[in-house]
Amino acid sequence: MDLIPVIENQEYIICDRNFIVVQLSADANQYAEQALVVGEDIRTSFPEIIGLEATCQEILLEQQESFCLEKIFRSQKLEQALYFNLLIKAIEEHLVILLSDVTSSTLFQQSSMQQINEAEIALSKLQRFEYCTNKIIASMQDVLLITSPQGKIERVNKSTTELFKQKKSELINQSIDCLIQDSDFNHQKIYNSLITSKDAVRKIEVNFVGKQKQIIQIEFDCFIAPTEVKDFFNCVYIGRDITARKQAETEIRNALAREKELRELKSGFISMATHEFRNPLSSILLCVQNLQDNSNLSNSNRDFYLQSIQDAALTMNCLLEDVLVLSRAESERQKLKLEPIDLKEFCLEIISKLTSIYVNKGVNFDYQGELKLVNLDKITLRHILNNLLSNALKYSGSSATVELILSCSREPAEVKIEVSDRGIGIPQESQKHLFESFYRAGNVNTIPGTGLGLSIVKKSVDLYQGSITVNSEINQGTTIMVRLPIK
Repeated sequence: MDLIPVIENQEYIICDRNFIVVQLSADANQYAEQALVVGEDIRTSFPEIIGLEATCQEILLEQQESFCLEKIFRSQKLEQALYFNLLIKAIEEHLVILLSDVTSSTLFQQSSMQQINEAEIALSKLQRFEYCTNKIIASMQDVLLITSPQGKIERVNKSTTELFKQKKSELINQSIDCLIQDSDFNHQKIYNSLITSKDAVRKIEVNFVGKQKQIIQIEFDCFIAPTEVKDFFNCVYIGRDITARKQAETEIRNALAREKELRELKSGFISMATHEFRNPLSSILLCVQNLQDNSNLSNSNRDFYLQSIQDAALTMNCLLEDVLVLSRAESERQKLKLEPIDLKEFCLEIISKLTSIYVNKGVNFDYQGELKLVNLDKITLRHILNNLLSNALKYSGSSATVELILSCSREPAEVKIEVSDRGIGIPQESQKHLFESFYRAGNVNTIPGTGLGLSIVKKSVDLYQGSITVNSEINQGTTIMVRLPIK
């Protein structure tokens, strides 16, 4: 790739997104700390880029147009100084580093500043300046911290003492790393990055725990400031409490996520309803058509068509019932109505109905309860057992047997339901989505289903403040364990 026409008459270096040099101009090396060649990492010769990786990625993604480091110093032969600006831009999928010699203007500026400083060093002016500075700092609403290069706090304002709930005497000479105990905060790294570009302002966000154990978030603008000692710089932190703003942003994100979830739920319902209602409706229409067209049907054929219509209607009714159950759970209108239940008889009744539907398949039931009667909610318990067992039977092969182990203990006081099968299993990547409404694993193929069963189970278990775990392997089977606390 040849980008020279775009940046002619200026020294440049072109890198890929991994900062590997792919092209450079003839005299670009005069600005480097050490000789740079194609195929090497530019940061070895331009350490100023270290720490700017995130900014460079933003430039490549067009989230930021460019970034400039000004007045970078290099010491050349015969102790001649070289100052240059380093501008980072993106062309196509590459980073372009443009280098501009600003030695003359920088040296002139430094000379001018030195003359101005020498002219202004007068005690009266200094006193007036200090007085004004103190008044400004005292009236600032933002937090102000000035530290030494090592991070020792040398100056604070009133807003700082109020935010951190510490006296000025307690803050002075304290390390800022001890004051802001955030794992992502490191003063020395911040200072080192600022000292390479003395005009840069770095924005950071930190958390600290207040006196009342609350999390407070602060946004700091960090920069270095010269002192009365030549080439000696302090670090200045000017910050503001952004806790309320961050909470508002979190609430907005949650609201947007919830809105997205509702849109997906609606889309999933429409897709599911279209698919799952089509077959029973088609069956009903076909049977009705046959009844209308054939007036001489035998009683057995007529009964067959009527039974088919009834079965299709029951299928649609079950689907609607699942949707209503999920709707009540989503809106948090469903409440537990506890009453004594004979668990063994309750399970046998459900097993009897299911095995009449899934012909040639069975359920091995093992009841290990210490109690005969347990206070549970019949509706939610039926949802849990029905969905777990019907899923196990549905996704098992012909003549398969499903295991149901139900135990009830006093210590811990809980009912434990374990359903195991040797069916098709659940892919690992699908297991984290199992309890999402309308979600179905990728290996179900043509096996009919709505994707609501396990979602209803999860909502029902949550009402008990219980737990549900899934252990499954492809073509080996699935075991689901539900634990329901009882009183």
